[in-house]
Amino acid sequence: MKVIDYRSSFTINITADEEGENNTCRTQLLAKCALINEDSGQSGIYFLGKDCIGEYMYKERGIVQEPTSNVGVIFGEKESSLFKKFANHESDVIQTGAQGVRKKIFAGTIAYSKELNFKLKEVEARPLKTSEEIIRATLDCEPMVGRTILNNEEQKWHAVLEYPLYYMNVHSPEGRFQVDLGPILYPDFNVKGESPIEYLKLAYIMYNQLDAVEFAIRVPTLVVEGQSVETLHYSKVIKMSAQSELFSLGM
Repeated sequence: MKVIDYRSSFTINITADEEGENNTCRTQLLAKCALINEDSGQSGIYFLGKDCIGEYMYKERGIVQEPTSNVGVIFGEKESSLFKKFANHESDVIQTGAQGVRKKIFAGTIAYSKELNFKLKEVEARPLKTSEEIIRATLDCEPMVGRTILNNEEQKWHAVLEYPLYYMNVHSPEGRFQVDLGPILYPDFNVKGESPIEYLKLAYIMYNQLDAVEFAIRVPTLVVEGQSVETLHYSKVIKMSAQSELFSLGM
């Protein structure tokens, strides 16, 4: 079967302002989340892009935006979500909307996505069905991809999470393995939103068996207990039953 080779998969995003085209950005893709609601038919496929630091474009000096911010984007075919995380959580920015919508940027001007193209490289992959196969592929340094299927029976949501396995643990004497990987996209169906992209949060995924997973989800978190200062941190832990599969791209 074929899976995405995330080492060679990108978006090419051409942006513009009121004066015309101003930049083309290539962003490597880190994870995928496909969502569908069985009742409403609402669906979407989204990718998490590699993050960066807020920057002014093509200045000879003063490129770094101050105060600094961690910047990331969730890309969809019809909509995207840009998020900025500052040292002070109160200054964070989340901008979600359809492609081409004009948004106010850090410098106070207006910019928008003029054209977005996905460059996805799909390759043949080999399912790893046993612990022995997973351990061998890990120790042979084969590129690997994981896939986890989540079902929310109450709200009729079905989600498929996919992610490259850049980090793996194995214990050969006992035939054990453990995935610890992130950030990926986690769908929080308790969030109220008009579009599936609004459900997505950043998370780490962990498991050492193929029928159960744990997530550490990035949420507003108190810096010091008893004080009001918050930051964004992977502090919310969720454990659930779910089916996972591992694949080797080293044929």
